[in-house]
Amino acid sequence: MNRHKLGITTFLLAFLMFPVILSSAAAQTVSPGDISIIDLYSSIDSADVTLHSEAHCTDITIDAELMLGAEVLRTERFRINEALPDTDITKVVVWDLKSLEDGFYLTKITISMGGSVLDTRYHNFSYGSPALPKVFIKDIIPNSRGVSIIIAPYRTAYGAQAVLTDVEYMLVDGDTVIYRTTDQRVDVVQTTPLSEDWNVRLENNHQYSARVKINVPSQRQRDTVIARSVGFTAEDDACITELYRDETGASATVLGLSQVPFTGEIVFTVSKDGETIEEIREKSPILMSEDDETTEVIWDGRLPAGTYELSVKVIGNDGDVVDILETVIEAEESGYNASATATTAPETPGFNVCQVVFTFLALYLLRRN
Repeated sequence: MNRHKLGITTFLLAFLMFPVILSSAAAQTVSPGDISIIDLYSSIDSADVTLHSEAHCTDITIDAELMLGAEVLRTERFRINEALPDTDITKVVVWDLKSLEDGFYLTKITISMGGSVLDTRYHNFSYGSPALPKVFIKDIIPNSRGVSIIIAPYRTAYGAQAVLTDVEYMLVDGDTVIYRTTDQRVDVVQTTPLSEDWNVRLENNHQYSARVKINVPSQRQRDTVIARSVGFTAEDDACITELYRDETGASATVLGLSQVPFTGEIVFTVSKDGETIEEIREKSPILMSEDDETTEVIWDGRLPAGTYELSVKVIGNDGDVVDILETVIEAEESGYNASATATTAPETPGFNVCQVVFTFLALYLLRRN
């Protein structure tokens, strides 16, 4: 009897677990065409590789190698827990070589899952070659709002040649690209400033990096690509754009300047001759880039006539002052007089209705007599 019950229990457990096992097996049964490398670039400084997943994949391993001849200089390994169907994933590796040597380099990227190699790609480049690209990045400045760059054409003895380029902007969190966009067919005739805002929410005090790639298409040879990465710390930011004040109160319009949500305070301080008369702290509405909100306050009482100092501070998420505006309030004498109240007009002497009626009645009786 116990053996019979044990058999039934084992059957039920196997029956219940079968869909889970089948689902797990289906998720891991991936052919090489279901996930592949669609883009690979490398330089002596860094490399980026983009994978495209056609199916649901889990536990993916990416192995990156930088080689000079037969010598392996650096190796990096990335793991991707999950890739959803019809998605792209871009990883960035920084080689961080201690010494640089001229020569021809080779970057090898291999992706595998469950010990099976799904795809392998190579990218070769030279370092120390006298050949110069047609354009170069003069400067790159990233911040919590976006990235600004300056690109320029190389000048030769024959002058600068106009170049059409594709400029790609990447926002990198750790080793993963979380946002990317491209300006296509940028005409570079002279020094050209460009900028791009991040369209994703950032985390306060978190480390990110901006990666910019410039592609110069060529019909005669392989396209020229140059890339540069610069790190930055994301911080909340906002500024005062408008301020109104008078004897009764004030209002300040604050504009968000960062993709880190601003959740700080607006502090209004009224003082006279260095002595604080009133301070009002108001919680700011949540602001991100290009968001603006107006905060209004009313003083406890109307300020007497005179000149006052007004300080408006924008306090950030961490308690730091991100913007301040100082001005004065010229309080005027109030036109309102408490003693000048409306009074009732004095009653005009005269007869009331009863007196008038009695008079007419008396005259009437006298005439009849």
